[in-house]
Amino acid sequence: MAEHRPFPPSARRLALARRAGLHAASPLVVGAAACGAALLAVTELGSAAAARLGAWIAAACRGAGEPLAAGGGGGPSDAGGAPGALLTLADAPSAIAALALPVLAAAAGAAIVAHVAQTRALWLPRRRLPSAPALAAGGAERAGRAGFGLAAAAVVGGTALGWLWWAAPRLAALPRAAASSPTPSSSAAASASLAGAALVVSALAALAIAWALLGALDALAQHARLAQALRMTAHEKRQDDRLAGPDPRWRARRARALHLSPSEAVAGAAVLVLGDDAAVAVSWDAARRPIPTRTASGRGARATQLLGLARRHRIPVHRDASLAAALAAADGPVPEPHWARLAEIIAAVRRS
Repeated sequence: MAEHRPFPPSARRLALARRAGLHAASPLVVGAAACGAALLAVTELGSAAAARLGAWIAAACRGAGEPLAAGGGGGPSDAGGAPGALLTLADAPSAIAALALPVLAAAAGAAIVAHVAQTRALWLPRRRLPSAPALAAGGAERAGRAGFGLAAAAVVGGTALGWLWWAAPRLAALPRAAASSPTPSSSAAASASLAGAALVVSALAALAIAWALLGALDALAQHARLAQALRMTAHEKRQDDRLAGPDPRWRARRARALHLSPSEAVAGAAVLVLGDDAAVAVSWDAARRPIPTRTASGRGARATQLLGLARRHRIPVHRDASLAAALAAADGPVPEPHWARLAEIIAAVRRS
């Protein structure tokens, strides 16, 4: 059974999670970005480069060693990549390298950008830190991740099989289209080359779409998993407030969060404890604020002002001179020895 975590993460807990290397980055999103960038790179390389790749595909379908034009006019075989040069299977490595380098560069750049966009860092090493949150690692969590991985593999495999089913007749037509041309430089050969290139682009597009959908689902699951791990139980909330209180890194932030006008401080209080020459507004809520907190306090004229504000906002007023004197010494969380007495007071004023 999952542990109940009703409290949102504090700034201190978020910082600890960051230092511990916790993030909601999805590797599938990185892969989808790389695949999409590769697709854009292939389409932006131009018809000449696409024709060379398509010519190699058509030559592979016809059989090894048979030359095929990659575009307009014929000429001797040129592995350097002139658009109109003949292309044989021996030229394939150089032709593929000429296409692969810019495609790989685009895919690597997109993968880095997608990773940094999710984590805001090139590298976030996982480390163990005291009181830092941790992701659930039980059997149910491992089974869920394994099930999602199998489902993702099935989707990618199904997409690949579906593309092969759709592209098989077109792949089979490439050799016939190329063989029907009287010369390697005819328009039929060029059309076969472009058709082969279009098939490559369609395969990348199908994989990119499937990958992007899986990445979106995985990113949502990772964010939900991290958000649940960052939320706090009542015990963790008390510990976080206790540790953040004396820490100078969080003292100023907590002071800014508690810096309210007297009217706002009293309006959000659960009770005003009134003494002979002191008044203390205490805010407490079992769900949102499990630790009683003094939002405003004062003596003399300040106590009279707080009493008037409490009556204006219809905040219950309880007279207890000893408790008011003890609480008026400072602001912030109420010391634990006074919690039982405060709980009795708040319960009594809420029943009345």
